[in-house]
Amino acid sequence: MGVKEILKLDRPLQILLFGVLLSHLGTYIVTPMLPIILKTEAGLTIGQIGIILASIAIAFQIGSIFGGILADRMGRGFIIGLGAIITAFGIVGFSFFTQFVFLCLTAIIMGLGTGLNAPSTKAAIAALASSENQTTAFSIRGIAANIGIGSAGLIVFFLLTDTSKLIFWIAGAIYVVLAVQSWIFLPKGCGNAPCSGLSVGAYREAFKNKPFIVFSGLSIFIWALYAQLSIALPLRATEILPEPKNIALIWTINSLIVVSTQSFITRKIIRKIEPLSALSIGIIFITIGIVSIFFTHSFIHLIFSGAVFVIGEMMILPTIDSTISQLSKAEFIGLFFALSNVVYGLGEAGGKSAGGRVLGLAQNTKFLPVIMYGSLGAILFAVVLLLKQWKPLRNSLLKAASKENKPKNSPRLTSEPSEHRTHPINSWEAEIFFRKKSRTE
Repeated sequence: MGVKEILKLDRPLQILLFGVLLSHLGTYIVTPMLPIILKTEAGLTIGQIGIILASIAIAFQIGSIFGGILADRMGRGFIIGLGAIITAFGIVGFSFFTQFVFLCLTAIIMGLGTGLNAPSTKAAIAALASSENQTTAFSIRGIAANIGIGSAGLIVFFLLTDTSKLIFWIAGAIYVVLAVQSWIFLPKGCGNAPCSGLSVGAYREAFKNKPFIVFSGLSIFIWALYAQLSIALPLRATEILPEPKNIALIWTINSLIVVSTQSFITRKIIRKIEPLSALSIGIIFITIGIVSIFFTHSFIHLIFSGAVFVIGEMMILPTIDSTISQLSKAEFIGLFFALSNVVYGLGEAGGKSAGGRVLGLAQNTKFLPVIMYGSLGAILFAVVLLLKQWKPLRNSLLKAASKENKPKNSPRLTSEPSEHRTHPINSWEAEIFFRKKSRTE
């Protein structure tokens, strides 16, 4: 993916993609350091930190719902900018308060803002990209997001001397720039298309789909386990590193791993095995990555734990996206992905809240997180393997693989989880399930 492909895109698309970079840059300047600052400077307990992080996730989902509705009625550019401004206020608010109640309110404001911003951005990219360059636009979007995440880690490492609250002001300023560019350079209203929303019948179609509902229920617990990295890694860094801010580099390293190896893993592994087998392998890796954090005693070991986790992440994310795209109908694919991201938010919020409690109790029982997370990973691994034998899901995937009119693209149009779901693998791939591929493929 080179500069030529980016230059071929229309100016509004280029602005949107630069906005994706800015939003991830602003968010990930804060994300690695927030648990550390809340613990060391605000003096919060680990349980309280988990609640604050869960508040961001819950508010994000509420904001996503309203963001999708408002973007369809008031225009995407306006809502992108409005969400960015609200996010800026929320992030800067962390620099003013140390009381738990006010920090929760600040977290909610931040979550609502990012929730308004993310679905509007996805919808705008999908609307502005032509059918020929939509896959290219979403691929560049993933790369831009990872550049933002990687750059954020470098900024924290090189420009900040300690766990300074200056990061909140820097991140807030980045979001203000995002808002201004969105209001000035993006098309007014919904562009050339009329502003409208989905019918009630579309929602009924989704909730009647039993394989999708069951798969979504399982996903909640997968995302709850997945969410443990963002709370466990920074808090472990405060215990073993002389400079906890160095933890930000791990997000940079993880982004580099994703950009350099995601396509290889997708091509050589994910497309060659059953989707639920790929999902089960991913669960093993993220479980090992999380559990190994609690045995770390050096920065190198933390990097290793993050790398193991991100290998599992690269297995899980494209597999879940591909599976959802095949369980959905082409005309409702945006809705199915929006609902899947709400599921992600429920899992993330529950996982962070429960994770805070587990880590709080771990101060008295050292191996409690290892037992809890290891057991959850093992149970999920077994459930996924059993689900492979469930006929409704199996038949749905077989039916999707044999269809001639499969959806060509499956970008997550209307919502986006607050963390990590940013890989440059967003196109729907024609996969063949439960049988070997021919040698010519």
